[in-house]
Amino acid sequence: MKAADIAVEVSLGIAVVTALICCLGLALMKDFFEKLHYMSTVCTVSSFFVLLAVVLKEGAGQAAIKMALIFVALLIMNAVLTHASARAARVRTFGTWLADPTGPIPYPAGQGEEMSEEARELNEC
Repeated sequence: MKAADIAVEVSLGIAVVTALICCLGLALMKDFFEKLHYMSTVCTVSSFFVLLAVVLKEGAGQAAIKMALIFVALLIMNAVLTHASARAARVRTFGTWLADPTGPIPYPAGQGEEMSEEARELNEC
């Protein structure tokens, strides 16, 4: 067995172990926000080690380029979906995404004092 084959198997093994640990973390964590950490780790860490295994096995060819594009897409979508899920859970839990639900609604960037009368009334409620 070549060293490259061993490196591929180790890389895939790390990806599988990472996925199993994250599944265990999902099962054990009680809070949704704690579970988010384990859900996002599978996407980034495991997919990186799968990418590494493909590059080691196939070289810098078409398969490696496709896997790299998949990895980048997963990396971007993971960040977006994790943030959106956390924000949706916060809104569902607290009714708003603001840090202080009882505080005033901040001005939109660049509008300053030009707040409409309707927005001022809503802000005072």
